[in-house]
Amino acid sequence: MKTTTKWTKLNVFAAVFFSACVALSFSPDLVYADDFGRIVHHIEASYNVHRNYRFLMGFAGVVVKFWHVGGVKSMKIAIFEDQHLDGTDTDKKLDEIIARASKSGWQPMVRSISRRNGEHVYIYGQQAGKDMKLLVVNVEPNEAEVIQVRVDPDKLDQFLDENMHHSERNRHSGTSGAMTFF
Repeated sequence: MKTTTKWTKLNVFAAVFFSACVALSFSPDLVYADDFGRIVHHIEASYNVHRNYRFLMGFAGVVVKFWHVGGVKSMKIAIFEDQHLDGTDTDKKLDEIIARASKSGWQPMVRSISRRNGEHVYIYGQQAGKDMKLLVVNVEPNEAEVIQVRVDPDKLDQFLDENMHHSERNRHSGTSGAMTFF
């Protein structure tokens, strides 16, 4: 009797799981629930390209989640390197996708489109409690980057003050003025 009940529960679970997978496969808005995911998916689908260093960027995001360097609490990065990202129709669609981000609470900070070299740069900001979220999208004819970070502004300011003073001391003592991160 127990064996039959166990298999029945397993069959019900498998049916529900399969149904959920099918439903999610037909609705990309559910799969890519945040703006970062939607933008990355749009770039991949419209330009027929794939992210580079996906595992490495995911690992960097996990490291940042546990070790808050400079006040950065979370980070998502998608890099598309040495790929063909050119097309005026897809560029218009990209503008529309990124404009939709403002409906999710993102405030546009910078928008730069160069007709000469085809570069599109968008920077959006959003208040998240006491933290600040930034969404940066840069698309060029041969590469693209999508970056989303959540930063504690007070810790970022403290980090910059400490490292800028360190840099000034090195410059006055005759050593290199480059910042060092430990």
